[in-house]
Amino acid sequence: MVDTSGNASPRRLSIIVSDPQKQRDDQGKSSFYVTYQISTKTGDNSYYEAYHKQHNRPENETDGAAVEIIVVHRRYSDFLLLQSILSQDHPTCVIPPLPDKKVFQYIAGDRFSQSFTQKRCHSLQNFLGRIAEHPALSKSPILVTFLTSSDWDAYRRSLSGSLNGKEEVSDTFMNAFKSVHNQTEEFVEIKEKSDKLDHNVSKIDKVFHRVVKRQDSISDDYLKFSANLQELQELVSNSSAEDETLRSKVKLFNEGVSQLSYGLKDLSKFLEYEYIVDLKDLEHYIDSVNQTVKIKDQKQIDYEELSNYLTRSVNEKNNLISGYGGGNFFTSKLEELAGINQEGARREKILKLETKITSLTSEVDNAKEVADAFEREVLKEVAIFEEIKTKELKTSLASLADNQIEFYKKMVDTWTKVEDGL
Repeated sequence: MVDTSGNASPRRLSIIVSDPQKQRDDQGKSSFYVTYQISTKTGDNSYYEAYHKQHNRPENETDGAAVEIIVVHRRYSDFLLLQSILSQDHPTCVIPPLPDKKVFQYIAGDRFSQSFTQKRCHSLQNFLGRIAEHPALSKSPILVTFLTSSDWDAYRRSLSGSLNGKEEVSDTFMNAFKSVHNQTEEFVEIKEKSDKLDHNVSKIDKVFHRVVKRQDSISDDYLKFSANLQELQELVSNSSAEDETLRSKVKLFNEGVSQLSYGLKDLSKFLEYEYIVDLKDLEHYIDSVNQTVKIKDQKQIDYEELSNYLTRSVNEKNNLISGYGGGNFFTSKLEELAGINQEGARREKILKLETKITSLTSEVDNAKEVADAFEREVLKEVAIFEEIKTKELKTSLASLADNQIEFYKKMVDTWTKVEDGL
């Protein structure tokens, strides 16, 4: 998670995504979108220099003190563009995922509801937080522009048509049913840990969905009970001192029941809007790591396939030299009947194979170099993911514990007062 303490240490990014607002699109009167406020504080003066330059401020104000917090507004498509540019500029990095656009609320047209926008807002903060924690992505020039530019739309237009699509789609499809023959123990362990983590997070996600559903149901029951107590309170006459005492006690007890209902609602809201969103975002982040590992496997498969092809070509050449190759019996007989010089044909095949072997040897060496380099980078990315994941889980679990403690403290205080009053 990003540092939200307000203390921006040198080169430390503190980013908060908040205040989702529905806006009307200038290009269409009936078209709307949602903007999110991004507030940034950092010890890196390059952000403040970029911000001052955008707003035509004097150079002597670029000390980071004149502007405590940099504020910009971005829409979801802007985050998509940032993700796309980072993917293109850092092909070996695990680019954090964004919340999925193809969710039921979006398709059903409920994308402007408070529930939807608040959850997306929290996911977008997780997205920027992971970028801020990444040693390479956090130093990307596009991130500075994204967090400081006051004319982002013009920057978007300047990039029109300049972004490349994903490469190696056909190769990935061709090798979709192939697997790495010589997988290292490190990546076997990474795959096992990743699958186990994904399974556990998914399981916890489902459990807390049920918890929220159950808590909301209990909260509604308490609210109905409170309404019944209110009716009972109104039925009690105030003709005597005893009736007035009973009425005040019913009212006090009813206030405790109401506080319990509202407390459960608040707890469910935290779980639904933040904790479960964190779990779902972590599932997507794990999937991004797995996709990067698959690309690494693709490089390894390319190397292994080229190596096998080279081995077959060398064997074929050796067989031809030793007199055991050159095609099958029927082909040889047909060539002999056609008057083809078999010895000349054999030498010609050997020359072609030597040329092919020379080319393949270079390609194999290059593929090996690429596969090894990519593997080293992926190992670094997995280590970075583990570090970010650990910080996120600590922060998320701490927030869960704090909210639970706050709920029970409030309930203890509330029902202590109720007990004393009764």
